Amino acid sequence: MKKNLITVIILALCVVNLVLNVMLVFVCMPSAKKTNNLITEIASVLNLELESNDGQPKVDLENIASFNIEAQVVNLKDSGSEKHYVQMGLTLEMDSSSKDYEKLKAVLDEAQGAVFDEARNVVQNYTYEEVSDQDVQTKIKKQILDSLQKKYATQCIYNVSFSKFTIQ
Repeated sequence: MKKNLITVIILALCVVNLVLNVMLVFVCMPSAKKTNNLITEIASVLNLELESNDGQPKVDLENIASFNIEAQVVNLKDSGSEKHYVQMGLTLEMDSSSKDYEKLKAVLDEAQGAVFDEARNVVQNYTYEEVSDQDVQTKIKKQILDSLQKKYATQCIYNVSFSKFTIQ
């Protein structure tokens, strides 16, 4: 008799547990979906990309090649008060599996001054206050990348970064 009573109690507890789990699913899931939708809307308003790589092409790790250009001083656009300068070094990231990589690398080895001149032309259009902003620095990198891709007619160069960027 005691075994049957214990079995009935265990069965009743299992049924109560099942009912509470079902209630939990139907009560929590709608609010979780609403929260997820709210986060997605906030991210879209703030212009955040949840699954993005900033538009950069994906390059396998073994195919990444770097080309460094030593830091040089560049005059910034005159903002009225005093002269400002930036000491800037560049690193070009290239896809070594690209068909024009070898030819481009040979050209870049010989034309470091021309590459830096393209970067200088972009940076000289900005004032001290503008280049102090991180978003503007990102914009400058993008403009330098576009300028180099256009000048050398290649997509082999896929990213530009500053190896040194000191503002004075």
